[in-house]
Amino acid sequence: MRPLIVFTLFACGALGAGDLYCPPRIEVAQRLSLLVPGWSAASDKMPHQLAGITFFDGKPEEGASLVPDKRTRTSATWTFAATGRPVWLACSYSGTDIVLRRELPKTIKTCSITYSARDTVAGLPVVEKVDCK
Repeated sequence: MRPLIVFTLFACGALGAGDLYCPPRIEVAQRLSLLVPGWSAASDKMPHQLAGITFFDGKPEEGASLVPDKRTRTSATWTFAATGRPVWLACSYSGTDIVLRRELPKTIKTCSITYSARDTVAGLPVVEKVDCK
């Protein structure tokens, strides 16, 4: 399948500490790259919910995802070392391989995520809040 982003709910403008978050859902248009004989394909048009957040040391394609410094059942906190390398935020969504990503401002030193203790999406706890400073 080859997904294409049609519409996102990303915040526009400059990123400030209070503006860092992943859109809670995105809409994508997916299609088969190769038809399967005897089958027809359709889309259910359901939005794809935020399923996970990852922080990276450098561009995400370099694969250097960061482990939280503190983790509990309902929260995780990352502290970013002053290495001179940019920190990137990547937002993953249920039912699609589309990942939204952006470089964090260099002024951001920590990010904390609060997770739901009850609700899940794609097998992961629902992200309730992202707080970066």
